[in-house]
Amino acid sequence: MDQISGLPEAILHDILARLPDRDSARTSVLSKAWRESWSTFPILSICSDQHFKSQDVTVDNYHSKIDKVIDYVGRRLLRLRDLGLAIKEFKLIMDYVDHKCMAHHVDLWMKMAIESGGEVLHLQLRLPGYYVGRYSPDRLYELPLSVIESKSLTKLVLIGGIRVEQAFLTHSIKLYSVRIIKLCNLLFAHEGIIERLISHCPLIEDLTVVDCAVYNPPISGIPQVFAFSLVESLFLHGLHKLKKAYVQGMREVYIDAPNLESLRYNLHQDASFKLNLDSCTNLRWLCLWDLKSIDLGDKWFLELFSKFPFLESLKLGNCSMSKRINISSAQLKVLKLSYCSNLEELNIDARNL
Repeated sequence: MDQISGLPEAILHDILARLPDRDSARTSVLSKAWRESWSTFPILSICSDQHFKSQDVTVDNYHSKIDKVIDYVGRRLLRLRDLGLAIKEFKLIMDYVDHKCMAHHVDLWMKMAIESGGEVLHLQLRLPGYYVGRYSPDRLYELPLSVIESKSLTKLVLIGGIRVEQAFLTHSIKLYSVRIIKLCNLLFAHEGIIERLISHCPLIEDLTVVDCAVYNPPISGIPQVFAFSLVESLFLHGLHKLKKAYVQGMREVYIDAPNLESLRYNLHQDASFKLNLDSCTNLRWLCLWDLKSIDLGDKWFLELFSKFPFLESLKLGNCSMSKRINISSAQLKVLKLSYCSNLEELNIDARNL
């Protein structure tokens, strides 16, 4: 037996946690010790790419390939449950499959992970294309309410192919320990769900909301036609722990977070916007992209550095600017301007740059 295989299981688990998912899984064939460590490893990361390529799926082999994934995940989860071990992290990344037929399996897997005291939940259901709003809601996986009942979760990541129903507006939220939330390309029954979800996470430090859409459910007696649009506004109040935020696709954003240090804000081209960060006086890193509805000039920069006296890094991309700009800041260390139209002359007074 090699020397590494003889190390305590806790150390082998630590090694597994530092490896890429694919390499971590491969250790199970190295020795009996590694196989045992893999079977009790509390971090489950399942990616469909490990089992099949989406382009290889046909009508004839679809169910057999999906059944293999279902069987594999089920065995791993049951093994941990039978041993009384907590599922520390559960990560599921699937290329587009019929989530309707898999929904009850995914529900069960997440329920088992949450009930065991799971700390990290990462669900990513990839769809062809980019914008989730092009799909009928019944093709998307319906997020179960059990996800927001977890008191142990510290990180929640939900990406693509997922719809969040009206019940999330009223159901009790118990995400008391969540520090990181990432919501990308989701479909919401009501845009107020996002704000309610975030406002019930008092310890949140890192927030990402990217290109989420809202839809209107069909009305009885009217043909089933769904109207989709990007969620246009985000109003966040009293987030005293929030330090980092990334928001994309929303025209109106208000963030009340006195300890916010880093913000990245991306808008879709030519859209008008309102960005209110008046209470975020500790902001140090700011990245803005696709602000085309106004010309950024001397007045804008003067107000920016006055409002955020500790700003050290400013990155602007694909923004419309005045032809001549003067920038003066004692704190600025990083300045990056990319693809900014109209700008011809830039004068900088920043001794720490």
